[in-house]
This record gives sequence, C-alpha cells and structure tokens, in this order.
Amino acid sequence: MQVVFDVVDLLQLQEIWGRRPIIIAYSRLERRTAPDVQADDFSMDGLLPRLARLRQSAAWKNSRIRHDHDPAQTALGDFPHDCLHILYPEVESPQLARHALFASAYNRFVVTRYQGAVEHTVTLLQTLAQARQIEASRYLGADALPVSAGEDWIPADLTDDIRSLDTRYQSDQPGTPAAYVIAEDFWTLLTKTDDAVIQVAAEMFCKAGESGCREQCERQFQEMVAVARTWYRSPSVVGLCYQVE
Repeated sequence: MQVVFDVVDLLQLQEIWGRRPIIIAYSRLERRTAPDVQADDFSMDGLLPRLARLRQSAAWKNSRIRHDHDPAQTALGDFPHDCLHILYPEVESPQLARHALFASAYNRFVVTRYQGAVEHTVTLLQTLAQARQIEASRYLGADALPVSAGEDWIPADLTDDIRSLDTRYQSDQPGTPAAYVIAEDFWTLLTKTDDAVIQVAAEMFCKAGESGCREQCERQFQEMVAVARTWYRSPSVVGLCYQVE
C-alpha cells in the first residue's frame, strides 16, 4: 500500500470538472501536463467525433438532459452513465470511464506530490518528530499519517470522485478511510525542518545501517519537505492525503 500527499488546486479542478462545458474543459486540459502518464490525453481531435456520435445516439436523446441541449455544452461531471458509455465505448463500464476521466483531470491540477510505502513513510515521520524533539500527536493522527483537517475544504461536488482515488474507501460502508484534507499543523512539521535535522533523523532511522540507507532516507525527507513548502507558498491550493494499492 502506498500513501500519497498531493498539493492540488481543487478550485480550478472544480471549475473544469463541474462548471465548464466539455468542449472548453478539453481545450484547457489538453494544454496541461500531469505528473504521471495518463491514458486520456484530452485530445480535441479525439473528442469531436465522440461528441458527434453522442448527438445521434438514443442514449443522449432520452437522457435526463434536455434532448435539444448540445452535449458539447455539458460539463464533464454531468454526463449520465449511459452517455459516458457512448462517448467512451472502449472502456469496460461507465463507472470506470468516469473514474478514468476524473483521475486524468485531477492529475493535471496536482502541483506537487509525494508517494511512498505507508509503513516506511509513517516511520520516517515519527522519526522526524523524535529528531525535532516534539510531540508527534500534534502533527500525526492515530495511524501516524498526517492529522486531518476534515473534509470541509473539498468541494461537495468533488468529494465522491476524490474518494474514488483512495482504494480503501467502500461506498457501502460509511466511515471507512477516504481521501482527506491535511491539517496545517502537519505541514509545519516539515516546513520548519532544515538539512541538519534531516541528517539527524536519517541517522536515527538507519541507526547502524549502510550509508545508502541514510542517503535514501534523506532523499525522502527532502521530497516531503519540498511538498510541504510548495503548499506553504501557494495559498490557493489544498493538501490531500490518500492511499492506493
């Protein structure tokens, strides 16, 4: 299991996913890059024939959206499932098509990201707190992952889609773990960490281990610190934590 810390511009994502017509969303997403290679490249050349096919389909004409409404003026997040199947017939199911679309759009608004093994990451964070001689419970939750600020900062119309990024979440089991906003206190654990503290924490983590262990730990600490400082310098973004297999 991997843990992911994302610094992401949720307001821009919300606008593109739920407010802008698909034709505009694609034109903007096509120009954006993502941290990871995604299957959907948001090509306008690929979208136009799909929209033409959808306009002529019975699914669109019988959809909950007015039959005289142009699908090109519909937001990505508003397409009914049967219409998604017409748009993306190569995808196994409408649900998978929606998830793939959202994940592709989401990744284009990720400013920076840390990803690492859960057990290894939580031990690194606990060790960092020890190296700084501070109480870990202020910065870390009961599972030693970043303390949560709640979900108030996630736009309501994005919550379910963001939860789908977290493979632990089960929609039929309320209260199961899901993506959450990282509290400001957690980031201060990292933003106030300098190179000297990182070296001490790496030595504590590796103890009598080889130098390669210390170098790897220092690199991971630096990655987390870089993510935290990016969050600190960008007041319009939100930090999210979730887990993936």
